[in-house]
Parts: sequence; structure tokens; C-alpha cells
Amino acid sequence: MKREPTPRRRAEDVAGPPAPTVLVPLDGSASATAALPVARTLAGLLRATLHVIHVAPQPIPEAEIPERLRLSPEQLHDAVVDTREGDPIPNILDVVAGQPSSTVLVLCTHTGADHAAGGLGRVAEALLLDAPCPLLFVQPERGMAPWVLHRALLPHDGTPTTAAAFHPAADLARRADAELVVLHAAAPGEARPAEPGTYTAPLYVDQPQHEWPSWAWEFLERVGSLGRLPSGLKLRLFLARGDPGSTIIDFARRNPVDLIILAWHGRREPERALTVKTVLRQAPCPVLIQRVREPAPR
Repeated sequence: MKREPTPRRRAEDVAGPPAPTVLVPLDGSASATAALPVARTLAGLLRATLHVIHVAPQPIPEAEIPERLRLSPEQLHDAVVDTREGDPIPNILDVVAGQPSSTVLVLCTHTGADHAAGGLGRVAEALLLDAPCPLLFVQPERGMAPWVLHRALLPHDGTPTTAAAFHPAADLARRADAELVVLHAAAPGEARPAEPGTYTAPLYVDQPQHEWPSWAWEFLERVGSLGRLPSGLKLRLFLARGDPGSTIIDFARRNPVDLIILAWHGRREPERALTVKTVLRQAPCPVLIQRVREPAPR
């Protein structure tokens, strides 16, 4: 276990690009520790530093940290442990602000010390809205079982905005030697997305043995801006019709999926975040929220 020095060095004070960091907030509850196995596997895949942060009302002696976090010293081996005082939300955001482009925040959707409302606790809800980095949400019910990534599910509506999540998802799947499943889900009767560059599925396929392979390849090239698929990537495309949130959950439950990856632009309007909230509330596996930028208005 490594103790984080105080004060911390800022990323801009170090020459060269910052090393990737997997940041895990633990509040001292038993349920919060479920995020640690997922975070440790992710750190290994990304070759990142595993950074555990605990925010408490008062200072904690270093010798008491493992017990306070309900972990053994061995479980914190090779992790940087950072203890702070005050409100957890601004403290966590302060750490992320140091290197938002190279940090992945891994946390439970809710914990015993953080009552869940609509699937997310107070801290998780605030970080979902305000953290400028990818967030990986873990269900506390999964416990401390090891986590291995064999299949990742990437829902896609065909817009360039959600296409921005394709490359991070493909890179993670390639690192894990996992299969990346792209699910194109559209609600019947729903208007086609107005975003320029959108490429959606045809309403009817008269000759599926000819038209489906052609459309699938064109879809992947357009929405992923690929030109060429990453070497070694295992990739499959599925088409489904129905409410996007319910369709994603149904697919994940019917198929062995270890991770759902959602692209989200961070808009807070209820209708904009409906799919994200549905998946976070009902997902049978961890969910990675990949921040993307909305295109500038023409």
C-alpha cells in the first residue's frame, strides 16, 4: 500500500503526458468495496495506476486505513491510497480535475452509506453529472468476485455523437481480447435523429442475405470513422427495435455481457438521460459511461 503524499503534484507540473489513472472512491462501507475488483482489472488492462481515495470528516491514522476501508493490506497492494477530509464530491472532483483526459472513475452505483434514489446514490449521481472523465459504475451486489472482460456491449443509435465512444470501446475490448458487440437499437415510429452524419438501419431489408452484410459494414465504417478495424478486434453487430433502454437491458440479460458501454453527452434534461438512467438502474453488469461532446450547432 502506498500513501499519497500531501500536497499532491499537479499533472501540469510533470513533464510529458500524464499516466492513466483508475480512481476508486471508497466510503468505508462494505458495499463500496465491490468497485475494487473491477477497478483493479481495468487498471491492468490500461496499464494505469490504481488510486484509492477515501474522504472522511476527520484525519485517519495511516495504520487504520485498511480497517476503515474494510480491506486487508494485501487488497491494497500496489494501490496509491489518498485520504482527505470534508465532502467527498468536491474532493473527488478535485482529483479528477488534475488529469481528466487520463482518468477513469470506478465507483458503486450506491453504497450502504449513500442511499440510492432511482438507482444512484447521492455521490454517484453528482459525479455522473459533473465529472469530466469516463465513469464505470459497479453494482454493489456483485461483491468482491474477480471481474474479467470477455464481452462488451456498445449500444449505438448511428449518430456521430455516440460514434465517439466506438474507439475507446474497441481499444478496451482489444486489450482484454474480448468481443465487442455493437447493438443498434431504435424505437418503432421514432423520428430519425436530426444530427448531421447519422446513419441508421433501413426500415425493411428485402434480401437480408445480401443487404444485411453490406449495411452492417457501411454502418460500422460510418459511425466508427474506422477506415480500417483495429487489428485483432472481435466485433459483431446486432439490430433491434424497441425502447432503447429496455432493449439494451434485455439484450444484456439474454447474452453473457461483462460490460455495457454508453456514450453520453452529459445533458441533464430527463428525456436526454432516460436511457442512461434505465441502464444504470437495471444493468446486470458494470456500466461504463463514456463522455462525448455534442456537435456544434450549424
